[in-house]
Amino acid sequence: MTQNLAIPELNATQRWRSLIAVIGSVFGVGVSFGALVPLMSLILEQRGVDTALIGLNSSMFPLAVLLVTPFLPRLVARLGAMISILWGLVITVVAILLLPVLPQLSAWFVLRFLIGAGMAIHWMVSETWMNMIASERTRATIMGAYATVLAGGFALGPILLQITGTEGWLPFAAAAVATASSALPLLLGLGLAPLLSVQKGRSILRMMRLVPLGMAAALTGGLTDTGIIVLLPIYGLRIGFDEATAVLLLTVFIAGNVALQIPIGWMADRISRRGVLLACAGIGVAGAVLLPFVLQQPVLLWSLLFIWGGTVFAFYTVGLSLVGQSIPSGQFAAANAAFILLYESGSITGPAIGGAAMDLVGPHGLFGMVAVASLALILVALMTPRPRAGQPPD
Repeated sequence: MTQNLAIPELNATQRWRSLIAVIGSVFGVGVSFGALVPLMSLILEQRGVDTALIGLNSSMFPLAVLLVTPFLPRLVARLGAMISILWGLVITVVAILLLPVLPQLSAWFVLRFLIGAGMAIHWMVSETWMNMIASERTRATIMGAYATVLAGGFALGPILLQITGTEGWLPFAAAAVATASSALPLLLGLGLAPLLSVQKGRSILRMMRLVPLGMAAALTGGLTDTGIIVLLPIYGLRIGFDEATAVLLLTVFIAGNVALQIPIGWMADRISRRGVLLACAGIGVAGAVLLPFVLQQPVLLWSLLFIWGGTVFAFYTVGLSLVGQSIPSGQFAAANAAFILLYESGSITGPAIGGAAMDLVGPHGLFGMVAVASLALILVALMTPRPRAGQPPD
């Protein structure tokens, strides 16, 4: 039995207003998340909390995403896209403001879980909204713009902490304001949000089978993105770089993430999304192999790291556009939920696998993990039948 899904009949101007509204709304959430992660870790460190407990506390966000996301498609179908996003923002803001009120570590576990749950709602609904409103001709470019805005927010989060400091209410209030500001762009999309619904019997596991290449890109993206972000500065220190240069490695990598998503999305729309994903995976392998040989050649190192960062992060961008291309609109919510679940699964395991590889074979083990993951994605792409646009692959 199928519940009908309605998409407003939008003209070109309304379509772009709708897309600008939802893409704009991710910036404030990105800033808030980018500030909260280091803020909470620094405060817990200052309180003398064990490193293991700090790490366990930080895992509440991905745990919330993994546990909450499977229930979101039906919840969102009942509430609607706009109301669901607003409720997600409310939950997040309230939980952030309670952090300085309830400073006990046990309370922070609960509150961090609630922050993850609230942000998961925004994450899933915003990506479903974009995939439903985007035209097939510009789908990957739009996903690239979304990834650019989100990554830009992440990058500004730590800068916000430099302004507010890490003591007292101010940094938490600033993060809450950043989150609440995400509601402002949504005013531009009033009456222009898609009406989300679900098809009964379309489980998340079913979505994984329908779009294996898109889902493989999500898992690979989670493994590589988070593994590199967490471990690249450690890699720099272990190969003998000073602390400033080790941090610069990550800065250049993230700069590639921010700068290249729109150009890569544009190419994917005009050439072939599968082909561009294959090219990105190929660069993922090549960059991992070549980077250890250019560490003492600054021009080559920074150029290659910039390009590598953008193409590895594009696993997510292009994979998300493949999901939108291959899934009927009535199944977008479940498909996006599956995509997010796999990305977060990779995010949880990536640092552990990369760290184990570095301990086992030395610092370059991190690049070995990225090369193997990228090669596996290439194999999935070569083995997966080509889907017809708007049709499930099988």
